[in-house]
Amino acid sequence: MAKAVKFYRPDLDVLGIDISKGAISEAKRNPQGVKFSLGDACQLPFEDESFEAVLMFDLLEHLDDPSKSLREVHRVLKPRGIFSAFTPIEGSILSICGLARKLFGFVVKEKYAAHIQQYTLADLLRLLKQSRLEFLKKRYFGHFFLQLVDFAYFTFLSFRGKNLPYSVEGYLAREQGLKRNLIALIKSAIAAISYFESKIFWFLPASGVHLTARRFP
Repeated sequence: MAKAVKFYRPDLDVLGIDISKGAISEAKRNPQGVKFSLGDACQLPFEDESFEAVLMFDLLEHLDDPSKSLREVHRVLKPRGIFSAFTPIEGSILSICGLARKLFGFVVKEKYAAHIQQYTLADLLRLLKQSRLEFLKKRYFGHFFLQLVDFAYFTFLSFRGKNLPYSVEGYLAREQGLKRNLIALIKSAIAAISYFESKIFWFLPASGVHLTARRFP
């Protein structure tokens, strides 16, 4: 994500952090202009009011104390700095995961994706307000097709009884051959369909939401 931001906006100074030493080590092999460092989202290694913007992607659902992380976002942002985050809203009954949780108590992504929080949009807006981050706008992502694929995949893992030893991206990075190319083609097709689906229906509730906010002056 950080490399993509730098690619499309080479004029920006982009810093990326992760709590995983392995992830940071891998990212540094080809940083593509991004400055990567080890860091904890609940204790950011940066000075107060040092950033024009903070981007958070698929993180809050993994945290025991998401409000602590958002207070750190507020701390490092300059006055009126922008906060942009994508977060699953699997607590909403308007999503397949949320409906399965409500009807059957089936929390499909808690064990195999470490989604220990199942938010609704209202939950996220409340967290922003508590952290003195002013909500500006929202866009939904992850509509019907992507939800079906996602739900089917994690249901398969649940019946399988164990996780896979690597992600799809990890598999594609290390393997070669016809099977690898076929999986890459399927992945690209799913990504393309999901993108255009959410591009068209961005205003309809989905499995995740992209929120934009700013720090109160």
